Amino acid sequence: MLRVSFVLALSLSVFALVAGCGPTGVGRDGNVVGGPCSGSGNCAGGSTCLTSTMYPGGTCSVSCTSQSDCPGSSICVTEGGGQCVLRCASASDCRAGYACTERSTPTGHAFVCVL
Repeated sequence: MLRVSFVLALSLSVFALVAGCGPTGVGRDGNVVGGPCSGSGNCAGGSTCLTSTMYPGGTCSVSCTSQSDCPGSSICVTEGGGQCVLRCASASDCRAGYACTERSTPTGHAFVCVL
């Protein structure tokens, strides 16, 4: 019985590690905000794929009207009717092809990853 419990625990641990390897959440590879996409099917439920020229290669995003609508370290910008995008301090925080640019937010301005 102990051996069966050990094998089951080990199997569940390996599954959790493998399942956690894909892109999730917020970041340059995030499927909620920030990751590349060609359509909303590439993004997590509740997120959409922004494909305008400001977002080369597309970017997953969440609609927002205030900062509290944005998950993790993403930030609400007023462009496009309000979209959560990646916050940055420098271009190295952004995906290739993106710049760290100041944009309007509902409460002022912030630096975010856009073209």
